[in-house]
Amino acid sequence: MADRPTFDRFIIGAAIAALAVLALFAHTFFPRYEFRSVNPGGTAIVVYDRWSGRFQRAVYDESGRVKPMDVYTPF
Repeated sequence: MADRPTFDRFIIGAAIAALAVLALFAHTFFPRYEFRSVNPGGTAIVVYDRWSGRFQRAVYDESGRVKPMDVYTPF
């Protein structure tokens, strides 16, 4: 029983590592952002934040720069 504190530290570390791995896998199944193209050329996109329920539109100009619009919260 002399190395009981070491074993407890190992269990706590293993639990934290398992939670981190679980969070990474959960993020792949429940991604935060969803991107959609809104015109045929693909120069305008809408970004939907699933966790907060907000939308943002962005338009790419001829030189490839992004012009983001204001964030829209529907409710």
